Amino acid sequence: MSPTRSGQALRELVLEVCRLNGALLRHGAVLTAPVGQSQARWQVIGAVAEATRTVPQIVRRMGMSRQSVQRVADLLAKDGILRLDPNPDHARSPLLRLTPKGEQIETELTALGEEWAAVIAADLPRRDLEEAVEVVRTVTRKLDDPVPASRV
Repeated sequence: MSPTRSGQALRELVLEVCRLNGALLRHGAVLTAPVGQSQARWQVIGAVAEATRTVPQIVRRMGMSRQSVQRVADLLAKDGILRLDPNPDHARSPLLRLTPKGEQIETELTALGEEWAAVIAADLPRRDLEEAVEVVRTVTRKLDDPVPASRV
């Protein structure tokens, strides 16, 4: 199969998203430090703040390793930021919920993140950002869908 312009553009998008991920991890580490958290902890706190989830659900949503999410969740629970509640659907996979302390930390992290995002986005057209979000979501959905073997 010969390369297409769309295929080449997608490869360039993938490289830029990887670079963006690296930059976000670096900036996230700086942003979370004043609150005594790390980027990985912020990701798990944010995933649980969105909805009560299990470790496997966070893994699927965030694309992180099971071991990494479990380790972070255990540390957050030990620090009183998360609580692990019994899961009526799966005895060995507790439901993760923020404690009041966790809710306060999540509020602080959200405020820092919103302030940071406003500075970064200040000279970027909102419509361009919205289109970029939609393109990334579409590519993610395509990657999450099973691809027929004949097309690979």
